[in-house]
Amino acid sequence: MKTSKKTFAAVLLASLTVGILGLDANALTPVTKATKVAVVTTATSATITWNPFAKGKVTAIKIIAANGSKKTTKTLSATAKSYRFTGLYPNSTYVFSVYGVKGTSSSAAVVVRTKTKVFLWDNTIFFGQPDDMMIGEADQILYALPTGGEANFTTTTPTICSVVKVNDITYLRPVAEGECSVSADSPGNSQYKPAPAVTRNVSISIPMGSLEKTLLWSEEFDGAAGAGPSSDNWVIETGDGCNAAPGCGWGNQESQAYAACALKQSGNGIMTITASTKLAEPSCTLNKNWTSGKFTTQGKQHFTYGYFEARMKMPVGGGTWPAFWTLGSNIGTVPWPFSGELDIMEYAGNAPTKSTSAAHYANSLGLHEYKSGFQTHTAPLSNEFHTYGMLWTPNKVTFTFNGETTFVLKKSDTGLANWPFGPSAAGVHPKMYLILNLAMGGNYGGRIAGGYTKAYFDIDYVRYYSTNGYGSAPTNN
Repeated sequence: MKTSKKTFAAVLLASLTVGILGLDANALTPVTKATKVAVVTTATSATITWNPFAKGKVTAIKIIAANGSKKTTKTLSATAKSYRFTGLYPNSTYVFSVYGVKGTSSSAAVVVRTKTKVFLWDNTIFFGQPDDMMIGEADQILYALPTGGEANFTTTTPTICSVVKVNDITYLRPVAEGECSVSADSPGNSQYKPAPAVTRNVSISIPMGSLEKTLLWSEEFDGAAGAGPSSDNWVIETGDGCNAAPGCGWGNQESQAYAACALKQSGNGIMTITASTKLAEPSCTLNKNWTSGKFTTQGKQHFTYGYFEARMKMPVGGGTWPAFWTLGSNIGTVPWPFSGELDIMEYAGNAPTKSTSAAHYANSLGLHEYKSGFQTHTAPLSNEFHTYGMLWTPNKVTFTFNGETTFVLKKSDTGLANWPFGPSAAGVHPKMYLILNLAMGGNYGGRIAGGYTKAYFDIDYVRYYSTNGYGSAPTNN
């Protein structure tokens, strides 16, 4: 192949020029520019990204962040595809430039001009715990205070409660019985970030006088005079506890043994439990000085939720300890206190104007824990009959005296995700059975009055109702 004199001269001139001026031959070929350059900023940083350069097209990558006269330059490897500048000024304009470098040559800059974000302080919100409410009560004001910005309120349980705003004041309104969940948050403002939501739980109850009750089961004690409790509903418990799980003294240092002879109906609709000494009632004795009575529905009638009520007259005398209570039906396989215990009524003759209600369970550490409430009355409870009740729902237990609420225990008060009085983790609802007894002395009954030989605990009726969708016919297990 022949080369023209003209072409040869041009090549020779180019070679001489490169040699004489010391130029890199690469400088004669344009360096590849960066593509798809993007910048994401925070208040104090900027992350620059670009598409990777093709292999061999560049030997390095240079990026610059400029803010006025202040300039920061970084040289990166040819394979880099991002870089994060830190320590930037908030709310400031920066010019970011990206160059491809090959040898001593650089590509044309790809420039992005943007501002860093405004610096925002962290935001928290104080949300005052709303009070529990009853259906029919006036709306209550919701109070929350963010570090910055305005508070917003929402509820995830609109069928139980609603959030209402009137003239810039936000109220909580009870709608139906159950657990109301209400949250407060804040979008923040020009100085503060949004505040994370804070949630409060509020128990919405139905006034006891407004309960829609349907009688499902009752014991009216309408048997013949001298008869014991009906075997259709009740089992008589006997002994001093030494051969039972609680142990001697029924686990409470009690002074009595239980016998069937201490349980007798009047023939006029009253069941009387009589506690007596051997001297006072020699025909009704066991191995203790005191003999008394106890009967339960275990194996006969077991209940899940609903309203329980008994009309009773307390005994006279120091050391008496009558009780109307329940135990978990699974106590044979799940030991106390895991099985749960609900004391609808306990009374000590040494405090004749005071009645107590309580719940016993195992806490999150597996240890026995209980919560209780009491009411002091104006006259001794042995003077006349009164009604003692309990409304049991999956998340709450409400105890009553003559139809008025005396103590409320919510599942949230126990700190348990699942408690023995509500559905288990598998969604299984619990069952409990009823107990009526008259103990003497012990940890609760206290000192038995000197010279005291006989006490009477009178029970007019025991009734069980379904109410507002809770409760069903009792079963025999």
